[in-house]
Amino acid sequence: MKSILGMKASQPLSSLREIHGIGERVADRLIGHFGTEDAALQAIFEGDIVSLSEVNGISHNFALSLARYAKSSAEGCSISDFLKTKEALDLYSRLLELIKSFAHTAHSRDKLDLFYPLPASRMDLIQERQAFVREYLELGNAFSENSEFIRLISMVRKLRPVPGNLRVRDRIILCGDSKILEAAREKFQDFLPVQAVEDLSEFVDLARGYSSVIVFDDTYLSFDLPEDIEPEYFQDLSRAEFWQVLPEKELVFFARNLDCIRACLNIVSSLRSKNFELFEELSKERLDILEGTLSKLGEDGKPIEGFDPELDRLEAALENLDPALTSSLIEANQRMNLTLEASSLTLSGQELIKLVSGGMEIKDLLAKDLNKIYKAEIEAIKEELAEKLGLQKQEKLMLDSLFPDEISYPLCADQSQLQLLRQKLNNTLEKTRLARKRELAKTLSAFHQPVEKLVKKVLDFDLGFSVSCFSAKFQLRLPELISEVGIGFTAGENLFLKTRHGEIDPINYSIGKTGFSPSGLENRVVLLSGVNSGGKTSLLELLAQCVILGYMGFPVPAKELELGPIEEFYYFGKSKGTLDAGAFETTLKQFSVLSESSGKLVLADELESITEPGASARIIAGILEYLSRNKQSLGIFVSHLSELILENTETEVRVDGIEANGLDSHLELIVNRNPVYDCIARSTPELIVERLLRKTTGKEQEFYSHLKGKFKVSQKDLKVSS
Repeated sequence: MKSILGMKASQPLSSLREIHGIGERVADRLIGHFGTEDAALQAIFEGDIVSLSEVNGISHNFALSLARYAKSSAEGCSISDFLKTKEALDLYSRLLELIKSFAHTAHSRDKLDLFYPLPASRMDLIQERQAFVREYLELGNAFSENSEFIRLISMVRKLRPVPGNLRVRDRIILCGDSKILEAAREKFQDFLPVQAVEDLSEFVDLARGYSSVIVFDDTYLSFDLPEDIEPEYFQDLSRAEFWQVLPEKELVFFARNLDCIRACLNIVSSLRSKNFELFEELSKERLDILEGTLSKLGEDGKPIEGFDPELDRLEAALENLDPALTSSLIEANQRMNLTLEASSLTLSGQELIKLVSGGMEIKDLLAKDLNKIYKAEIEAIKEELAEKLGLQKQEKLMLDSLFPDEISYPLCADQSQLQLLRQKLNNTLEKTRLARKRELAKTLSAFHQPVEKLVKKVLDFDLGFSVSCFSAKFQLRLPELISEVGIGFTAGENLFLKTRHGEIDPINYSIGKTGFSPSGLENRVVLLSGVNSGGKTSLLELLAQCVILGYMGFPVPAKELELGPIEEFYYFGKSKGTLDAGAFETTLKQFSVLSESSGKLVLADELESITEPGASARIIAGILEYLSRNKQSLGIFVSHLSELILENTETEVRVDGIEANGLDSHLELIVNRNPVYDCIARSTPELIVERLLRKTTGKEQEFYSHLKGKFKVSQKDLKVSS
């Protein structure tokens, strides 16, 4: 699948200082964090908001502004080039928040902040975005309701690096050559001790403090080392891989990101099961190898229980050594007590003579019988321990020195020999564990870079997938970008209304020259009239949504939409009362650009409220005349002063109307939300009066009856449905 992030975005800036907002201090912090200025620039141009926000002194909003500046520099246009009014920006922001609510990762939410509508002059970029989105639309239909898939993709995040405080304390590198020592320290000292050693005594003393000793030079080959010291020799430091010397570094990286990586692998598998290919770099065979290897890795970065029976045996032996020995000694002493209590001492005549004459001591007589009992119990303890602990042949031999040859009672183990046994088991365990760690790390090291690319690919995938979920939820369609000046659509649905109310009435409408425009009514400038609460403002919002989304390259809320070229979009919402002189002047200044030749779309909602009706009608008429002169521009003005405006304009302006057709059985207005072309819709306060008349009695009803008579409209003229 394509990435929307890899589109024609050059990197026109060569220095951090060229980016607005970056001074010397911020530049130094960025370089310090990313290592080089090029790496910092790359993060900004790629829109890596998460990484930028990790820099001391750079907030999320500042990081976003840096990325937006870089993006606008690369694309040659900024957000304000298309969205020309505050209301237009507000509508875009509301739309963007709605789209972001469908994002499943922080990465996608950040990236969506970098997308804004582009002018028609950058149709190349708009069409590239459309091509990107089109690839993902089917995915939204296939997976947007798949809760397990959504759960998986929500688990994906930027990979966590190996912590800077990672230290391995049971392994040491010993060096005799000064050059090798310096190189070893540069490469490994951040993670494990590297020590210079000059003589055998120092070597032995240091080595005995660690379960694993690594040597990179031949200085010690001539040493006659004790049996319990077995260093590992690596001939060439430069060729020593991290997975060999420090497998923990690789294992910790994968362990810290285990859930994220597994989620990515499952996402790829899920997509492939539906014939959607993602990340071809990892074939199914390699995916299986990676999944199998990860299944042997625990969250603590160690091989899991059950991965290797030998590891499990040694860990269990160490864990059970003290309790098993204590239990066996208690049982043996109890047996000896019972045996001794049931025993009697019988002396022969000669033994009695030797004892009386001093030729034999009583302990010698006792030892003769006790020795058999003692040795039998010691053998029983050793057999029991060997069985309980699962000891192998060499380990069983160490049990012989665990108990003294001389009879002692109660039975007890020699603590120094017990410590040697414990150390022997621990050293064997650590050597075995190191071997298994290396096996896992060797396999995983080959997947390190592919996994980094995979996670980045899945994060980028979620950008397109989030847009497709948004599209699937509201059944959006990609618009047809046409060369004629106009906007036309069928079955359009205002997204803000649909979010609040669910089902709403779809709208068909068009202005300008489109395939949906009625013959002879291809006016580019239109007045929209109609009843209060009839949907005029909602229609303007719908048009704005279609234009903003369409020029972002995203799908729009209409079954079909033709969208002509627009360079600038102006939106003017309802004013909250008559403006003061300063605000009135500011509003008029915003319309002064209508004389420019570039294609514009102007949507204005009840602009007449800016001043008194007579003056506002003349001002709107003048604005419409100027807008009509620009044959590349479009405009829709919602107004209750349509007739007065027409009286004051010399240009041809179409007036469309949203009409009320009467009252329903619940005395609610019946409104046709679809504008009627070339028709001034009368405001229908008489229908409101009629509703109040029918809902009241007595003096109130007399009052509303009196008001109704002022309209001079007979009952037959009111289309009231029953």
